[in-house]
Amino acid sequence: SQYKNSSIKDQMSNEIKTYALKKLRAGCSGMFWRKDPTGTTKLASNDNWPRDNAQLRGTVIEHGGKKWLSATQVMNKGGEWVKAPNGAFMPFEYDNHYYLEEMSS
Repeated sequence: SQYKNSSIKDQMSNEIKTYALKKLRAGCSGMFWRKDPTGTTKLASNDNWPRDNAQLRGTVIEHGGKKWLSATQVMNKGGEWVKAPNGAFMPFEYDNHYYLEEMSS
């Protein structure tokens, strides 16, 4: 991977970045929001959950050895940017099925 020579923690910042929700195999049509892995913020709702190929904006955190996106906005395919619910998180990799891919600015 591109982060081979540095730890995940070295990649953390408060910079807002945009990612695409991609999948490796058929199955679901998207992923519901996940709760804050740190337990700091309660997930307000599952409104505007990301469908396949949605774009997500937010900041990256690392918790328990895993990388998560603390989402602030989501844009489903063909839609507009809308606010993500408070406390909405998305793992960078889920069940060898879904993953987040950084989009060029």
